[in-house]
Amino acid sequence: NGEVSNNYRPTLAKANDVITVSFTSTDPVTSVTIGGHVVSATPVVGVLNTYTASYTVTTNDNATSTDVAITSQDAAGNSTTQNFSGLVTIDTVAPTASITVDNVTADNIINLNELSGSDIPVTGSVGGDAKAGDTVTLTVNGHTYTGAVSNALTYSINVSPTDLAATGTIAASVTTADLAGNTATGNVSHVVNLDLIAPTASITLSDTALQIGDTATVTITFSEAVTGFTLADLTAPNGVLSNLSAASINPVTGVVTYTATFTPTANIEDTTNVVSLSTEYTDLNGNSGTIAASNNYVVDTLAPVITVNGEVSNNYRPTLAKANDVITVSFTSTDPVTSVTIGGHVVSA
Repeated sequence: NGEVSNNYRPTLAKANDVITVSFTSTDPVTSVTIGGHVVSATPVVGVLNTYTASYTVTTNDNATSTDVAITSQDAAGNSTTQNFSGLVTIDTVAPTASITVDNVTADNIINLNELSGSDIPVTGSVGGDAKAGDTVTLTVNGHTYTGAVSNALTYSINVSPTDLAATGTIAASVTTADLAGNTATGNVSHVVNLDLIAPTASITLSDTALQIGDTATVTITFSEAVTGFTLADLTAPNGVLSNLSAASINPVTGVVTYTATFTPTANIEDTTNVVSLSTEYTDLNGNSGTIAASNNYVVDTLAPVITVNGEVSNNYRPTLAKANDVITVSFTSTDPVTSVTIGGHVVSA
């Protein structure tokens, strides 16, 4: 009457599936084989002359015959054997599956900007017998993310950057099944690198009290190599910065130093000034820089202004002086007076 398996596809059978043959016989059944395997015939209760026989598939049965042979014998001892071509195909060979994970982000490094951003797509491809629609599972920091394989045999699954940064490891797997239901899982582990330290900087001046004709060397020291740093990132009140040097890298500490020249503006008096650094620069992994400022420096490039109001003597003729007469000069000065001479003679102000 038929041969089926208990597989979800009744014409296929994998290991541990059961193949069942149903048949009728007008005489007692003495022998049943399925694929050459001797099995027992079981009468169907309440149905005259109807039997079933079943065989459980083993892993060694792959691609073997499921032909059926049934022998029955009447009361006189006459026997007959009927052979039937099997309708079930045995497949006990598991498929294969493999999976890869692409670099996460362009450089496979999670930086602070990415950590604080939106979910990051984790992409990759599958191989072997894996196919479109199969499920890819990513386990990151104990959390599970799933997605389906595309027609191009690739996948893209959004993952929290916080999870990625917590362990730096992605466990990826894909599970596939053939038509008979044999399954296979491909696994791979992918390491994501982390750089969660922002670059820092310090600024010093070789001279913090600048007068007419002075210049100062400004030294900018970064905690690591940076990119995007120019003089435009520095603000220096009451002066001009120039001559930015090339980076000097300490091979042991990785500290990077630049220098520039500060030239104060003429005719300025200002006691409160600092060189400040903006955050336009980043480290080589894209972490934004932090602000920095120098210690205070003073600019005084305004020359003192002295105005002589007059010179007279105490002689009855003020424009003449004899011995013991006193010559007096009156004047104003915008800054402290350090020296006065009258006729080459040093006098006190």
